[in-house]
Amino acid sequence: MKHVSRLRFDFTQTYKELWPQIYKFIYYKVQNKQEAEELTQDVFQKVYKQIEKNNISENKIKAYLYTSARNTVYDTWRKRKRQPNVIMLEELKENGLEPSAKKESIEDNILVEKALEQLSETERKILKLRIIEGYKIDEVADMLDKPIGTIKSMQYRALKKLKNRLVEGGYFNE
Repeated sequence: MKHVSRLRFDFTQTYKELWPQIYKFIYYKVQNKQEAEELTQDVFQKVYKQIEKNNISENKIKAYLYTSARNTVYDTWRKRKRQPNVIMLEELKENGLEPSAKKESIEDNILVEKALEQLSETERKILKLRIIEGYKIDEVADMLDKPIGTIKSMQYRALKKLKNRLVEGGYFNE
């Protein structure tokens, strides 16, 4: 059995083969393209450093990468929970956002967020991937491991639900 620590040059090939899979795994969990890329890179760096310390067999490197990816995502979530999610008034002013001028905009955002919370998690993911991240239907279907037709109908229903919630909340008239 070959050990990865003796096959350092093979790590480049492993990286090329497994990067897309590890990225997709992480992206599905974090739902943010940039964060998924950064975390995927972190995972490969951690594993590369661990190769010398641990005796990882070549046929177990994939499982080791997935375990490391899962743990890295969980660590990120834990760190995020510990950080306060507060925007200071000074930060708003520095960014050219006067609180009094943006009160209506903030209220609108709160209304939209409440409407989104009433959708299922899958519906929110689909809308986020399609509208905010700009992915195509087939890409979203691959990411969520669902047929294209299912994604289309779920997106249609989610948008219809969202519109109804916003109309009910007085965001706009029908």
